[in-house]
Amino acid sequence: MPRGLSIGVRWALRYTTAVAFTLAVFALVVQGEVARRINREGRLLTEVEAHALLDSLRTQTEEHPPEEVRAWLVARIQREVEQADPKLGLGIEFLDEQGRSLVAAGSLAGQSLPLAEDLLRGEAPPRTRAVNLGGEHAHLVTTRLAPGGYLRVATDGRRYAENVDHIRDVMLGAFPVVLLFTALLGWWLARGSLSPIAKITRTARRISGSNLAETIPVHGSGDELDQLAETLNQMILRIRESVERIHRFNSNAAHELSTPLNAIRNQLGVTLDRARDPDEYRRVLEDLSDQVEHLSRAVEAMLRLSRSEAGLDPARVERLELGPLLEEVVEFFAPVASERGIALAYVAPEGLAVRGDRAWLQQAFSNLLDNAIKYGRSGDAIRIDAERRGDQALVTVADTGPGIPANELATIFDRFQRADRDRSRPGFGLGLALVREIALAHGGRVAVASEEGKGSTFSVWLPIHSSTRDRPATPGREA
Repeated sequence: MPRGLSIGVRWALRYTTAVAFTLAVFALVVQGEVARRINREGRLLTEVEAHALLDSLRTQTEEHPPEEVRAWLVARIQREVEQADPKLGLGIEFLDEQGRSLVAAGSLAGQSLPLAEDLLRGEAPPRTRAVNLGGEHAHLVTTRLAPGGYLRVATDGRRYAENVDHIRDVMLGAFPVVLLFTALLGWWLARGSLSPIAKITRTARRISGSNLAETIPVHGSGDELDQLAETLNQMILRIRESVERIHRFNSNAAHELSTPLNAIRNQLGVTLDRARDPDEYRRVLEDLSDQVEHLSRAVEAMLRLSRSEAGLDPARVERLELGPLLEEVVEFFAPVASERGIALAYVAPEGLAVRGDRAWLQQAFSNLLDNAIKYGRSGDAIRIDAERRGDQALVTVADTGPGIPANELATIFDRFQRADRDRSRPGFGLGLALVREIALAHGGRVAVASEEGKGSTFSVWLPIHSSTRDRPATPGREA
């Protein structure tokens, strides 16, 4: 198939080729069957002529003496040949019992065709066969046993061959017309079938980063093109959501970074307005160092978030026992929780493993535990549990802290999302967003259930490692 052709042209060509091949096979089969039927009719005509003449000859032989029968036979043969259609090429011959020709007329006159030895010996039945008598076409010759000898009748095969040739010529003449009609029909059908694709193409060309609201029309037929349109619409929706998330991220990042940068710029401007003593310069530099550290943590958080969206690094993926991993996180935060008067409880599971990046999972669980401690009050309690749920591991971090307002739960995992009451606290609103991206990168998910004034429960689901799917986790121990 030549390159550069449209799908419609290629479909039309394939359709035409398939029809041409089918028609060629059909024509060959039809011509062969018609040729056999016409030849069979020619043989039948020859045999009927021989049978009629034999019946008359038997009657004459029974009723008249041999001399009269001989005269009748000569006259009858001559009359039959003269009255026959010239195109039939009729020939009649009577031979004696030794195979010598006694009377011959028409196409058999002067041919001197010998009788087959097996017929003379009576070892073979009478037959009809094609014999070349010197013309353009073969003759069909029927030989029958007759009173006192043999009767032979021949008809020219020209008319039958001409009928076969006529059928062949009709088919050859119709073949180009049928192919042309087939090509046009194929092109029309292909254009009709591909018209939805043309609409999809036009719509797709109009869609851009600044125009993601448009969707590809779906006709409701449920066919493959409708499925393609629905798949593309879902893809466009995901792209639109990603672009909107990027826009929000850029806007929020610019807002979060602009405040400390403006503070640094203003502080530098005030400091440089006049000369100051070394101690004052040191205080300014220390203050600026704290703000730069604040900015550095923000950039590092954004980098971690970006890396998590790129997926797991195969080189860092390993089989991880959740028990020891969570125990390390709890041990790290235990002094902080104790200092703030918050009770920290943990049940370490055994035999519960996942596949993932150790550093990322530690980061995710650390963020959840850090938030629970940061927003907790003296006398609150935090409990970390891990258990198997089907083919997934469920890790929960539950606290009895202030909880999250209902109107903020829907956006709690958005980037740079911070509650109004938390604006004065340190942070950038990226911690929970990072937890969600890490869970997604590991093939899991994260959810939150909270009631204001009663506490919050964050749940992280992770796929269990295949080696632990067929055996139950051993009951854990209190840490």
